[in-house]
Amino acid sequence: MSDTRVSVLTPPGAGAIATIAVIGPLAWEWTRRLFRPAGKMPLPELPERNRIWFGRLGAGAGDEVVLAVKQVAPEPWVEIHCHGGRRVVRWVVEQFVERGCSESSWSVQSRSLAPRVTVSGAFRNDDSRSESPTLKTSSTDPRALEPLTRTRTTRTASILLDQFHGAFAQAVATILVYLDADRIEMAARELRELASRGPIGRHLVEPWRVVIAGPPNVGKSSLVNALAGYQRSVVSEVAGTTRDVVTVSVAFDGWPVELADTAGLRDASGLEAEGVERARRTLADADLILWVMDASTPDLVYPDPDTIAVVKVPTATGWVLVMNKADRTLGWPPNVPPGAIHLSAATGEGIPGLASWVAFRLVPDPPLPGVAVPFTPSLADLIEAAHAALTEGRTADAVGLLRAALPGD
Repeated sequence: MSDTRVSVLTPPGAGAIATIAVIGPLAWEWTRRLFRPAGKMPLPELPERNRIWFGRLGAGAGDEVVLAVKQVAPEPWVEIHCHGGRRVVRWVVEQFVERGCSESSWSVQSRSLAPRVTVSGAFRNDDSRSESPTLKTSSTDPRALEPLTRTRTTRTASILLDQFHGAFAQAVATILVYLDADRIEMAARELRELASRGPIGRHLVEPWRVVIAGPPNVGKSSLVNALAGYQRSVVSEVAGTTRDVVTVSVAFDGWPVELADTAGLRDASGLEAEGVERARRTLADADLILWVMDASTPDLVYPDPDTIAVVKVPTATGWVLVMNKADRTLGWPPNVPPGAIHLSAATGEGIPGLASWVAFRLVPDPPLPGVAVPFTPSLADLIEAAHAALTEGRTADAVGLLRAALPGD
């Protein structure tokens, strides 16, 4: 059996992206024979740790993949990130097996390729402490595999892959080492930054909820259709057409979003009144609200106090004012209302700008590649609770919560 092994790291079944590891003395040599980077520069003769390339694997047209060098010593470890379909994964594995690579299984239970994170002995017992602690860390965090199979966009999948490769576990372990060494300020700074990414971690799989609301007949359904790129909502000039909450899944700048089209908010009776009540309940669960007004009319209708009262998101950050029907405007200046986005759902004018603005409002500070993110809602809860505990001076509680956030043994 060859000392160079190929293993599928992602769980069985189809997913958005699969990760295949090739480990051993010939891993880089065989990868260079099979992989062609995009562009003119070939792969270097020797592997370089943490380098990433996009290109094609296999003879002929091959298949588009992302190649990453996970480690160089004690033996090369390269990873192929490809489409998660079963046939594609099998095909990639066979490319290496046909060249003499032995196929090995990777068990989440045994974690034979993924020793856990340990935080003991990171600092010396004298005063020669480095600015960054030295940690004994694992290469992978299997907890990211299950959400990776359910992610909806390439951007969120890449974040989960970073966490699978240990970004989150490494960050938590680093904070624990700082606390163990009584370097509270350093720990607090790192923990604050990690906690700030909790909202992103909660929406790597579950989409952000963006509700489109406003008075009747301002073009809410037309706006949903324009943002989604196809007709999902019924569009009519008759006020009160939308009586239920209609949702559609989209992605803005790589972030998964569920758009909710609601009934026009006004005094109503009968079936329309039920639609208005459902719209108000939907507003209560929104991450962001697009309040739509009609630029073709002389009177602008703003949210009333009852509507504002049911919304949980902060008023200053949770609302975007949209002036629709800019193609039929009565001449409203661009700065009226202040901060509003003027567009036309009918012509498409301003739609890309609104999509970009929504993405920015939801994720104003996107994480760079390789940055740690609490990648599930439960991990986000633990990190935010640890940050609160450390801020309040409850260091022991913070340590307990952080240890609970580490991968299990």
